This record gives sequence, C-alpha cells and structure tokens, in this order.
Amino acid sequence: MKKITLVLCTLSLCTFFVACSDKVYEEINTDPTKAAHINPASQLTYAELQMFGDMNYVDVHRLYTYAFTQQLMGCWNTTNYGGQHRMDDNEMSRPWANLYPGAIRNLTDAIEQTKSDPAQANIHAALRVFRVYVGGLLTDYYGDVPFTQAGLGYIAGNTQPKYDKQDDLYAYFFAELKAAAALFDINANAISSDPMFNGNIDAWKRFANSLRLRYAMRLSEVAPEMAKTEFNAALTDGVMNSAADNACVKHLNVSYSFGQESFKDFRGNAMAKYFYGNDPANNPSYVCQTLWKQLYDNNDPRTSRLCRFYIDDFMSISTGDGRIDMTDAVLATQKANPGTQIIYEIAPGEFSWDNWPSYTDLPGSPLAEQVAQVQAAHPDYKPTSNPRWLVPKLANNFLRSDNPGVLMTYAEVCFLKAEAAVLGWISDDAKSCYETGIREAMNMLSDAYGCSGITDAEYAAYIAQPAIAFAASADEQKCQINTQAWILHFHNPAECWANVRRSDYPQLKAPSTKNPLIDGTEIPVRLCYPLKEETYSKDAYQEAIGHVPAYSWHARLWWDVK
Repeated sequence: MKKITLVLCTLSLCTFFVACSDKVYEEINTDPTKAAHINPASQLTYAELQMFGDMNYVDVHRLYTYAFTQQLMGCWNTTNYGGQHRMDDNEMSRPWANLYPGAIRNLTDAIEQTKSDPAQANIHAALRVFRVYVGGLLTDYYGDVPFTQAGLGYIAGNTQPKYDKQDDLYAYFFAELKAAAALFDINANAISSDPMFNGNIDAWKRFANSLRLRYAMRLSEVAPEMAKTEFNAALTDGVMNSAADNACVKHLNVSYSFGQESFKDFRGNAMAKYFYGNDPANNPSYVCQTLWKQLYDNNDPRTSRLCRFYIDDFMSISTGDGRIDMTDAVLATQKANPGTQIIYEIAPGEFSWDNWPSYTDLPGSPLAEQVAQVQAAHPDYKPTSNPRWLVPKLANNFLRSDNPGVLMTYAEVCFLKAEAAVLGWISDDAKSCYETGIREAMNMLSDAYGCSGITDAEYAAYIAQPAIAFAASADEQKCQINTQAWILHFHNPAECWANVRRSDYPQLKAPSTKNPLIDGTEIPVRLCYPLKEETYSKDAYQEAIGHVPAYSWHARLWWDVK
C-alpha cells in the first residue's frame, strides 16, 4: 500500500490522499486510505473542492478548453496548446489522471461506506449525485470511459474496469440521479461538511434534477425522444428555481503560490489562480477576440464587467496591486473616434505579441488626459513602450481565489428551458425563459464576483437590440439561447465546451493566423485517452477506440452529431 497523506477538513479544508503511480488502474482501484474509517463528508468535500481547486486538473481549461471555446487567447499557455491545436498527452490527460484517483476514488469509497446505514442516507445520496456529476465531466471530455466499475479495486477486486459506452452512461446517469435524489431524508443525519450547499438536502435534490435537464438536452440531437421524456421527468421532480439554488463550491481567499505545496491545496479557486498567472504583469489573461466582439459589438453591459484595460507596468506580482485601470478612458475614446484604432484584439490562434498594439495620442481625449495623469505620478512612464494595455484583459474580479467554483446555475436552467420550449418539449414561453436567463447571468456577476450591478435600464436596452431580441425562427432562437449560454459558461469552462459542441452555437471558426495549426485545422471536439491506457488497459482501450471511426481528437462524441 502506498503512503497516503490525510488532512481532515471542515468547510475550508479537504482530505488529500492522492498518490502517484504509473500503474494507472492499480492506483485508481487500490485502498483509498490507510485509516480504518474516513469521514464520508470529508471525502465529499474533497471531491467538491477538487472541481475548481485542483491546479493539476483545472489547468486543462487554461491550456485547451478556453481556447477551443474562444473565450481566452494570447497567454502563451492558451495559444500554444489550444490555440494552435497542439496535442500533448500529459496535458490532455489532466482530467483522467486527477479525477479518477481523486474524486472518483473517494466518492466510490464513501458510497460503499454509507450504503447500508439509514442514518447516513443524506451523505450517501449526495455522494451518488456528485459521482454522476464527475462522471459526466469525464465522458464529455473523452467519450467512453470507465465509470460503473471505476474505483472498485479495493472494494470488489476489479483493477481493470471496463469502459462504459457513452450512450449507456447517459442512460445510467438519468436513473442514478433520480434514484439518489429519492434517498434524501429529513430524518437522517445532516451532511456535516459541504462547501457547495452547506448540507441543504432540498438544494441537492434540485441539483440532481437540474443535471438531468442538462444531460437530456445533451441528447437533443442524437436521441430526441428520450431527451424529451427525461427533460420533462426532471421538471416534474423539481429543478433549480432561483439563484439561491446555484451549485457553486465555496473557496477561501488564500495567497497565490505556484510552489509544489499549492498543487495539494484545494482551498482556493485554482482557476482564478491561473487567470492571475505566475507572471501576471507580462502574461495576463487576455480576452479572445471572439468573446470580446460578441460583448462589445452588441453593447452588452457585461463588457466592462468582464473585460478591463490595465496598465500593468507597476503591478505587484505577489498581490496584483498597482494595476492602473484605463477602461473608461479607452472605451470613451474609441467610441468618440471610430475611425482610429484604439482597442486591439487577439484573434483565435494568436499570441499576445502577434497583433502588437500602437498607442495613438489624441490630445484632449479622455485617454490622453488619463495617460497624462499616469505620467504625472510616474514621470518615466511612456505609453508607447508596452502598449498591451490597449488589449482587453480579464477583470480583476475574476482573479480572486475566493471566487466560487461554478458547477451549475439557475441561469443555465432558464436557457435549457428556453431551448426545450423552442423544440416543443414543454409549454413554457421560450422568450420569457431566454430573457430571464440573461438577467440571471448578469446578476451573477455582481452576486458571485462583486462586479458593479447591471441596472434594469441597461438590461432592458440590451435585450431590445435587434441582434439580441428574441428572434422569429427556431434556428435563430437556438443560436441566441446557446450564445447566451456560452457567455454565461465562461465561469464553467467544462460545460461551456460541451454545450458548444452539442449545439454548434456560437458557430466558431477555426483559427486562421500566421501561426501554424499543429494537429489538425478544425477545432478539436474531444480529448484523447492517455497513452498509458494502451499498455495498462489494452483490451478496454482497444474496444473503446474501436467504437469511434477514425479515432482522433477530431472524432465527435456519441451525442455530438450536428
């Protein structure tokens, strides 16, 4: 048995007992702890915090997901891998190599511990719901994956679990979520540690049923009748009905570090840490041209909440203090001078230095006046020396380690219901669901991230614009709904990529720059299995790739048929 490190947790701390081994399934399916008894609530907490707190796992989003969805670009890591379609086994393996020995193993062990104890019905049900959530991530990354037998090595002696087919997995998810939700019992013990819902079993039930909505819509093209049936069944059982039901994991405000110890500390939001970066003044998180234009060109009031223009020459690398916010002056000057390029954008596939900005001095403009103020405070500053402050960057609000890890929101449920109404699955008014989803997505920026609130007047002006006002045709409506979901899901990158692939909205174009596309010209639609699987799970691996014609990261998943 390998050495395991155990750290018991409350809301802010979690159990860390992940070891390393080249023998993947022997590791995944080995006794998960030396201790005779682990608190199952600690194992649930570990799994919840891992979703956004594990630097080893979430880096897949910085490297690939945000590039494939064209929301971030320009940072070396994002453009080099996802932006240039560069396959790298180590990087593509991050979900597999971390979620199986981490969340899946802990959840499976805790489910086994609690299954025969009626007093632990609530923690048992929550564990089962969350295990399905993690399984949904894995299958939507890779396709067929080990799930029903995964993590059972110590429990059942199975160190070579089969790869479940994706269509079988989705059928299993529907049944398992319904069964788990039915187990919650107000007379059973409370869930003692739960950084997502604080033990609220009604919220857990609504989360389980809302996941059924998500998974049903995932099948809207490949199995529409099944999807319609499951969608309506979930609605009947009760889904999220306000932002108070949002499935968001709470994290702590911890100091940023990229030292080895930080890769084992899930307390802070690791995605925010990567947004901040280990060289924030020189390699910040730039907003991709695709997202920027969607926001800016449509006068979206979220534009200045999500995107800011910062001079970072005087920024503290350790704290982020010292950024000079030029946003209002940049936007006002660009609006007053449409014929002069003030704002520079980073297109898909570009590095930050490919479209190097050039500062144009416009005497009397708001920008010239603020530059003069900066120079008065910093006499040696030259606005032309490092003009990358003219490129939109991710706002400081999203760089905090205490930001929530977003798994699912009421805004998403609104968009799912809007599309279901367009498809004729439900009788709800599609326009009303669509507009409520937009309002809830806007509210989330202030409620969860501390951005200035978007006023009713701003919201009303936005949804009245021709490109945003609910269209007449079903195809246009689906495009609008899923484009809004794409904006919402900036905070939930795994779901963002899955829904873009499922809906094909927004219709993203492959990068076309001077930089080469290394492994295929089309935007990838899956991650490839770890190369180790060819050796350690050869038969299951060969069977899985045999289900996929011309297997590569350009081969669509089962539900991705558009």
